[in-house]
Amino acid sequence: MATRKIPNHPNTNKNNLKGKQNSMATPTIPHLPVLVIHHILQFLPTKHAIRMSSLCKQWAGLWSSLPVLDFEEEEYKPRAKFINFGDRCLEIHEKYEHLDKFRLRVFMGFESKYEFHKWLGFAVERRVKELDISSSVHSRLGVELLSPLLNAKSITSLNLENVTIAEDWGDPIISLPSLKTLSLKTVIFEPSSVFSSLISGCPCIQYLSLTSSSSSDYNIISMQTLLDAKSLTSLNLEFVVITDDINNDPPVGCLPCLKTVSLTTVDMCYGTFAQLISSSPSLEHLSVSISFPRYYNYSLPSSSLKSFEVRIFNSDVVRVIGAKSLESCTLVLESPKQIKRIQFDHCENLKHLSIRAPQLPNFTLQLHGCKHLVNASLDIPKFDWTGINVEWRHFYSLANYLGKFQSFENISLYVDDAEALIFPKNMRKFYDPPLRTVNTLTVFLSSPRGAQDSKLRHSLFWLGPESLSIIYSDL
Repeated sequence: MATRKIPNHPNTNKNNLKGKQNSMATPTIPHLPVLVIHHILQFLPTKHAIRMSSLCKQWAGLWSSLPVLDFEEEEYKPRAKFINFGDRCLEIHEKYEHLDKFRLRVFMGFESKYEFHKWLGFAVERRVKELDISSSVHSRLGVELLSPLLNAKSITSLNLENVTIAEDWGDPIISLPSLKTLSLKTVIFEPSSVFSSLISGCPCIQYLSLTSSSSSDYNIISMQTLLDAKSLTSLNLEFVVITDDINNDPPVGCLPCLKTVSLTTVDMCYGTFAQLISSSPSLEHLSVSISFPRYYNYSLPSSSLKSFEVRIFNSDVVRVIGAKSLESCTLVLESPKQIKRIQFDHCENLKHLSIRAPQLPNFTLQLHGCKHLVNASLDIPKFDWTGINVEWRHFYSLANYLGKFQSFENISLYVDDAEALIFPKNMRKFYDPPLRTVNTLTVFLSSPRGAQDSKLRHSLFWLGPESLSIIYSDL
């Protein structure tokens, strides 16, 4: 097979490469170096790259030398026409010995299994590096149909979306020694052990993303499977159940390179979560969205963890314990009225605290051993005028809420409505300013500057900060 080279186009010469206009080119299309055109075309689906050839003679034929095949089936178009187009493209690329990327997006699933197997084999034979396969309609793919992929030595990135990978004859033997990035979206494994076989066959995997679109598509994986991926640096799981070993053998292993973990709607017990943290000595960024018990301790005995984001559903008390290197923490309160206490223990390096809530929460904030509190970012909900004495209740609650953060040097408030921050004059006369020890107060308003700007500034200065900044959305 021939080595792929960028053609020296007959309409391209040294003067052209310097950017001079070719007399035969369409006036509205700037004359570009061939290398630049080649780079642009690689980002287009193959069908669109071919169409670009009609723009001017300089572009003609360049698509056929691209190391990329990108097929995207159009909705409600005849399947036979799409397959014929793909077959012709493969014939043109047959003389080349390598592909950088092969992408296939079909609309009505993979009914044409022979063509799919042939196209996949074509890409693997040419040592494809990136493979991206997806379907608009969920499709069932037998492992035998994926057989060209199972031992693809060259693949470094694999993306599968909206498919079921099934094996009816036992666990397949998978060997993807170069794979570093694995992204699986709405992919179901039948049985679930196929996923374990996939991970064990990827000794160099660094990025793993396993996500679904709803709770009805939960994937079940074992903790031992994760611990076997020893090269992982980033893990993203959504709508996943993590279990212990079915034989009740305790999972063993370590993830020494893992730095980033995101767990969204993940079902796992406390012991499994604790083991994941303790098995990741290099963990720096952790994002968690799990429905834990009403009283829950996030024990984070990690010397490396720098940022922590947690979405809290049904807890009364939340404690973050032992994260000595933690610099930034974000708490998203789904049921803010339920929260009674938020407590940080031995988080000596905590600098930034962000709290997001749809309603104004009322909790006790305890910061034990936090010596370097720099920034607090708070969402202030829109002022609800319904009810009796609602104005006074709102502003008393808001003043008490802001007072919890007076130990921070700087505070940022994110507000939809300026009126939610204009404290009544009568209240300002006898109520102590809650932010007297704060250096800088920054207010971000999603509404444009209005007629009440002067009232807002007087109210905010009453809070007590040394300096004030208001940023409107219209600026």
